[in-house]
Amino acid sequence: MRRFLTDRARRAVAASLRGATRPAAPSPAPAAALSRPSPSAPSAMAAYMARAMSTSAAGTPPVSLDTINPKVLEFKYAVRGEIVTHAQNLEQELHKNPESLPFDEILYCNIGNPHSLGQQPVTFFREVLSLCDHPALLDKSETHALYSSDAIERAWQILEKIPGRATGAYSHSQGVKGLRDEIAAGIAARDGFHASGDNIFLTDGASPAVHMMMQLLIRSEKDGILCPLPQYPLYSASIALHGGSFVPYFLDEETGWGLEVDELKKQVDEARSKGITVRALVVINPGNPTGQRFLRRKTKRKLLNSARTKDLFFLQMRFTKKTYMLRISSSTLSKRLHGQWDTPMMIFLWYRSSQFLKVTMENVVNEEATWK
Repeated sequence: MRRFLTDRARRAVAASLRGATRPAAPSPAPAAALSRPSPSAPSAMAAYMARAMSTSAAGTPPVSLDTINPKVLEFKYAVRGEIVTHAQNLEQELHKNPESLPFDEILYCNIGNPHSLGQQPVTFFREVLSLCDHPALLDKSETHALYSSDAIERAWQILEKIPGRATGAYSHSQGVKGLRDEIAAGIAARDGFHASGDNIFLTDGASPAVHMMMQLLIRSEKDGILCPLPQYPLYSASIALHGGSFVPYFLDEETGWGLEVDELKKQVDEARSKGITVRALVVINPGNPTGQRFLRRKTKRKLLNSARTKDLFFLQMRFTKKTYMLRISSSTLSKRLHGQWDTPMMIFLWYRSSQFLKVTMENVVNEEATWK
């Protein structure tokens, strides 16, 4: 079958090239401006494309800072901003002239990136990952001498749940169904809370999950998202990119960066007085970069009650506490409160990167969420 398809593709390409060499009808455009080159001349084709891209009715490039989406210009992601750019310039200078600066190395601490600072990955995760990506290793006898039996067993379990046993194949947009079901079963076993794989979305890191939510919630600049300050700039940048309004609520440094519900109400009322529809409340737990944790039942009750009374979508982002062990963290208290109260729609994001590959689990709590 593969040989048949290859032959068909070759014949189609050959026919296309024969058709392209036939004499073309005269073009109304000046011949000297853009003469079409022969397909057999790659360099001529490159020059032709360069001239075409540099030519427009006004004689200016078709894409410039004046013509691109203005939302992109408003997008500011501080952790990769001016300081990082300056560090990269210094690093290039060190490569060119090692004696030009009073140091010989630059350590990037702008993001949580422990591997770049020498932290070693967890062997189990890397073994399982390599076996899943190259399952032919499982059929080799020497694999049992190189890999732990636990890693081999886990790799088989994972591959059995992936259609075709191929990690490179396309999957459901929410992630592989069998793996989502296994995650849901783990939540139920540990927390006693019913979770469904149909309500879980797996993404390659936090950014795609956050962008997904912003795309869902933001309809215009009149839609606002309530976010903590200080905050990790992913949210403010995503809100700007999607054309919404960033509505800050300020954490109290005097109380260890605590969250006051009265502050939430104040910011919501102020935003609404300006014509902004506040769509969602974002809670980052533990706080990033402040590190505070909202563990008290009383605090969570107030948060959820405030979201309910203000008709807000509740979006909680949780970073795992430890970077050296696989831990699908859950917010059991919030879920139990959800079961007791008529709370708003809630989404929980569990984010892990650092150790094996970036992965974020997004759990839609409401079973009736037909928009999924």
